Amino acid sequence: MLFFVGCRPAEPETGVLALNPEILWQQQRLMIESGIRFEPTPAMSEALEHGVDLELDIITRISKRYGPIAHLHENRTTQFRIRYLPLIEFWQLDHTTADGELISQSFPRFWLLTEALTERQIYATGLDRSMLNDGRWQVQIRAEFDRSALPAPMHLPTLFSTEWQLTEQWHTWQFDST
Repeated sequence: MLFFVGCRPAEPETGVLALNPEILWQQQRLMIESGIRFEPTPAMSEALEHGVDLELDIITRISKRYGPIAHLHENRTTQFRIRYLPLIEFWQLDHTTADGELISQSFPRFWLLTEALTERQIYATGLDRSMLNDGRWQVQIRAEFDRSALPAPMHLPTLFSTEWQLTEQWHTWQFDST
């Protein structure tokens, strides 16, 4: 009977996808400044090493509040694409700025890429100070792994595996009319 003590099934390893957001006003517009902490799951790491691109989405949205109900006013998504280039043994990080400019960076090591993701960037929310006169607003941001950006044969298996379901909870701020 003591033989089975301490034997238990291995728990799946989980990854991390998290933001550390702070709000700030720039020229009468509300912005969110944040870095991204990303640690892929073992399944994601294996997919990257086999040439599968991973996409992380940073979603900001503003909603008009009516009591306990919030009606979506505007939704913005910033995409970060991570890929491994095996022929030159480099990691690549691509993302599009709010201006529509594509920024591409290459790194010789994966940890350098994840360190670059942690650098704080500014995300536009779409909320202007003048909008605060029109009532109560809610601003939210979150990071999520975009499973739909994976190759089609991977869509179904990723629906059922927790290793492919990295989504952070919403960070929320509420503003009342001034």
